[in-house]
Amino acid sequence: MQDTIILRHKALQSTRKFLSEADFLEIETPILMKSTPEGARDYLVPSRVHPNKFYALPQSPQTYKQLLMVSGFDRYFQIARCFRDEDLRSDRQPEFTQIDIEMSFIHNTDIMDVAERLLVQIMKDTISRSLPLPLPKMEYKEAMRRFGSDKPDTRFGMEIVDLSDLMKNCGFKVFDNAVDSGGIVIAITTEGAPNYSRKNLGDIEAKAKEFGASGLASMKYDGEKLSGSIAKFFSDEILNEICKRCNPKENDSIFFFADKADVAYTLAGNMRSYLGKELNLYRPDDFKALWITNYPMFEKTDDGNQHPCITRSQNHSPKIFR
Repeated sequence: MQDTIILRHKALQSTRKFLSEADFLEIETPILMKSTPEGARDYLVPSRVHPNKFYALPQSPQTYKQLLMVSGFDRYFQIARCFRDEDLRSDRQPEFTQIDIEMSFIHNTDIMDVAERLLVQIMKDTISRSLPLPLPKMEYKEAMRRFGSDKPDTRFGMEIVDLSDLMKNCGFKVFDNAVDSGGIVIAITTEGAPNYSRKNLGDIEAKAKEFGASGLASMKYDGEKLSGSIAKFFSDEILNEICKRCNPKENDSIFFFADKADVAYTLAGNMRSYLGKELNLYRPDDFKALWITNYPMFEKTDDGNQHPCITRSQNHSPKIFR
């Protein structure tokens, strides 16, 4: 706990120094405020002087951003306390702090430049680590296609492979139905995996079900051919093509996900993150940063309408690194 408090102190001091030297003003905004539409419920504080009236604690200092901008403060920041009445998750708590940066009359590259230089400075001042600049960029569609996440961990491989074109009328009903109904069949291949036993595969399938899968089909590569309970449904030609695309090494396993595209990619992305950690494919203290760009503004839902797009990832908070 002591180390965490010291780390936080260094991070805040680094933030203030960097942004002040970059001609940003530090501004505080009120905590007791009028409720504004946000993504979660507000925490309410009863007013003593106005019976039956309540203040709302800010989920973010949104209302004051526009007021400050139009009043002439075109370059400012605040280290803001935020409050959201929502269920606990591994990466979210009811009260948290965010570094809020505001700039007027800029291009997206301007704010990205400031943000990444700030992150580099904070890492240097707190943990004596460096990141090369400029940070790489990846479009949202590519991130989902390759990693099944809008916050991809690029410290290891196991990228997603699309096998949908192979699986049309392949003979395995689950895959056939997925493709016929407009869905996809994708796969990830373990790297440096142990020789999974039936029990190991059962444990991995149980984890997939925790992520929302109805089951998890897999094959194992023995160095010469693919085997497994579903291998008998496929011709040698298809099995050879799966090997060619997925490129497994001896004892590697291939895990398959067949569903609607958004569901399949999310499941594959969650399993990829889980297996990457279980197989120790990266060092936890490694950092590999990138920007994800061109997020969709709207998405179609089952009712045929368009709604504001939300993140696909279920296990990780939005982060620029790690």
